[in-house]
Amino acid sequence: MGRKKKTREILTLEILYDEKEELDELIGSQDFHQLLLDEAVKVIEESIKNKQKEVKLFSISNLDCFVILEKSNFPKVLSKAIEFYEGREDYDKCAELVKLKKKVNETKKGNKRST
Repeated sequence: MGRKKKTREILTLEILYDEKEELDELIGSQDFHQLLLDEAVKVIEESIKNKQKEVKLFSISNLDCFVILEKSNFPKVLSKAIEFYEGREDYDKCAELVKLKKKVNETKKGNKRST
């Protein structure tokens, strides 16, 4: 019997607003930033484990589109997450993210050597 890979459920968002200010408020929200960054970290961890070059970060159902995160952008996203959690003074989370970023950079170097 073959084992099926457990795939994560992709975060689905529906963004509705009447006024541009409402959208600006959402985009500026710390909670929204945290939601996206936490999801990105999960996706990056999964991607490293499954050796994927890109992953679907989330879908926006009412726009019928996916946001895809490519491996080349993992370090940038992790840097933003580290910055975010430094601002919240969550240094345990920062330390965890620094380790993940180091792991990403190591896999990046490994890929360059094998080509």
